[in-house]
Amino acid sequence: MKKVLLVGELGEIARSLNECLADDFQVQLCSKQPENVQAMVKIIKPELIIICQIGVEKVDNVLLMWLHEKYSRIPVLAITTSDKWKQCRDFYKREMFDVLFRPVAKNELLKKCYELLGVKSGNNTECKTADKQKKKIMIVDDSALLLRSMKSMLEKYYDISLAKSGEQALNMIPREKPDLILLDYEMDGMDGKSTFETMKGNKSMRFIPVVFLTSVTDRRSIYSVLKSRPEGYILKPPDEERIRETIEGILGGKGI
Repeated sequence: MKKVLLVGELGEIARSLNECLADDFQVQLCSKQPENVQAMVKIIKPELIIICQIGVEKVDNVLLMWLHEKYSRIPVLAITTSDKWKQCRDFYKREMFDVLFRPVAKNELLKKCYELLGVKSGNNTECKTADKQKKKIMIVDDSALLLRSMKSMLEKYYDISLAKSGEQALNMIPREKPDLILLDYEMDGMDGKSTFETMKGNKSMRFIPVVFLTSVTDRRSIYSVLKSRPEGYILKPPDEERIRETIEGILGGKGI
């Protein structure tokens, strides 16, 4: 296994990253103090360094400058929510430094790691395994336009199946075995509430998490949606970041 040094505050995010990487890499956690990183780099000789950071502080610039000066051959990946990390590419050649913005799906993280390590995903069996680990998401909506739009947003992160009615979804679920369903609440015919209630009455479907898609925004209508006790709800038009955050939060540690 290739050695990865994971640098950052040793909290929940770092632990989630470690869990996602542990099956594919030998991971060593390290706090971001420069002296600690310097010692760990010399001891474990990592082949990839991942910096988990929300913003960009002075200590991060010091650390990057030191790595570039002493260990420029070690690729660096920053995982963050801040655009400021893009500026840090100036320290490195493009192929030795990159940034991923949270939330990050596990397969996306693994692919980027292998890419920085110089392993082409098309020739790498481990990356193919990561692809197979994509979670299955079923999207149910009576709008063909919305189905196409959401599939386009999510298909690089998940294995997507589409259903244009509640009846079709119920027929597809035993075959597709989705890990989570995004279900339109206000469909014509068999609406989302009826579809959800039918699922809850079926032993093979009752434990599949459901997130309602809804265009209602007033408090009384939202309360009506939540009375069914779905795993969550997302307002239309759907936002990619909001959808991914919801999915990864429900699936529990499958993304970062």
